[in-house]
Amino acid sequence: MRLVIAPEPAPWLPRLSSLLEEGPPAQVLAPWSLPEGPERWDALPSRLRAAWRRRTVPEAGNHRVWGLPGWWAVEAGMRWSGRTAAATFSSRFLLREWVARTVAPLLPARVETVVAPSLCAREIFAVARRRGARCVLVEDVPSLRQLHADLDDAASHHPEEAFLRNHRARAADVARQEAERVLADEIWVRGEFLREHLVAGGCARERLRELRVLTESAPPSPQAPKGAERVALLAGPALARSGLREALAVLDARPQWRLWVRPTEGTNLRELGHPRLTQVTAHVQRGLHGVDAVLALSWCESYPAELALAAARGIPIIATDRASGFLSCHGVPRGDVPAVLSRLDALNG
Repeated sequence: MRLVIAPEPAPWLPRLSSLLEEGPPAQVLAPWSLPEGPERWDALPSRLRAAWRRRTVPEAGNHRVWGLPGWWAVEAGMRWSGRTAAATFSSRFLLREWVARTVAPLLPARVETVVAPSLCAREIFAVARRRGARCVLVEDVPSLRQLHADLDDAASHHPEEAFLRNHRARAADVARQEAERVLADEIWVRGEFLREHLVAGGCARERLRELRVLTESAPPSPQAPKGAERVALLAGPALARSGLREALAVLDARPQWRLWVRPTEGTNLRELGHPRLTQVTAHVQRGLHGVDAVLALSWCESYPAELALAAARGIPIIATDRASGFLSCHGVPRGDVPAVLSRLDALNG
């Protein structure tokens, strides 16, 4: 028997075939999931179709998916308690821990493989290993100890940005994440930075696997004519941790460029008054229409979805190692505005 734990919808679920390798269908515990949609999708409003699809497990036809009736009440409670970004993360982490503690005593004796994400694996893996099962950890949460160090580094460079000190994970969550790595037979990571960080910390390289984002191929994005104003998109939310300060400095230095950013909680809107800055929605940000370059200048580990989309469209990406994942990007050090300017100038050449 193979068991997959999915405490919430996640972009790694389409990779189940890779995570599980060859073998019989798996049992997928996804309490939030809905059954496959009706045959006549066209009969449903587009928003309802999209919402329903977000609640179905990819490849569900190949596996047995278990949802829990009434799970909406748990999520309603999370939304009520998570009224800020920091509170939302705390609620999500606690939910994952609760799922792990609940499932561990119920783990079937015949289990052979267990797949679980970060902060939802420690108790389950401890039981699974005693039964000789293979434990596969999906690192879908940033490395918390390194995240704290990177946020502190960013705060020392931008002491005026109070939001950089707004939230840190509990020490118990840091310890939980690191214990899960010890218990895992395989660890799937989302980027080269984390892989090398774990190897430097003593993790055997052969235990690590690449968790790449799956995106559909797309035609190349048309380039703006020479001399026309060009558009750079800041990946992720418009926050100091995402490199907003550096992107604004680039905008000041290069009058031929316009900057698109997506405000969110914690964005200081007073910083967004530049005449060549445009505020965009998440839909526009991920659409990438009219974008000539993507700036992924994050100070800490993050994996903005628009990077993989840009790579599929052939749009140049200028990124720090914390944001580039496993994609081919024009690398720049964190906080290094001259390096970003040099990369942008090379694109014009």
